[in-house]
Amino acid sequence: MSADIYVIKPRWVVQAPYLRTTLRRALEFQVTEHIWSDTEHVNNATSMIHGNEITDTGPWEFTKSQLSTLVAAIKWRRGKHATWDRMASPDIRKHWAEIEGEIIDAYRSACYADGTQWV
Repeated sequence: MSADIYVIKPRWVVQAPYLRTTLRRALEFQVTEHIWSDTEHVNNATSMIHGNEITDTGPWEFTKSQLSTLVAAIKWRRGKHATWDRMASPDIRKHWAEIEGEIIDAYRSACYADGTQWV
């Protein structure tokens, strides 16, 4: 994958913990739900949780591979929103959706830049 760096700038304090929790939960369920298809993504998720890639204030710099890891975790968590996130206020869910959209858009751009098709 490309070594290009894609910058995401969080605007709300709830966005970084949301992404870290999303990755943490995806790792917990990886064995039973197969969120990622290879160890590269598991390693990316582990690194993003335990490293300093997703700071509370940003900006965040991700590779295309890291974006792919995040997108898979986001898509998986979206399927779980009905049970996990119903207690969060609508304003907070709006901020979560905003950062999800930015990450998905960045991944889409990375795919188009590489000449690959985004799925």
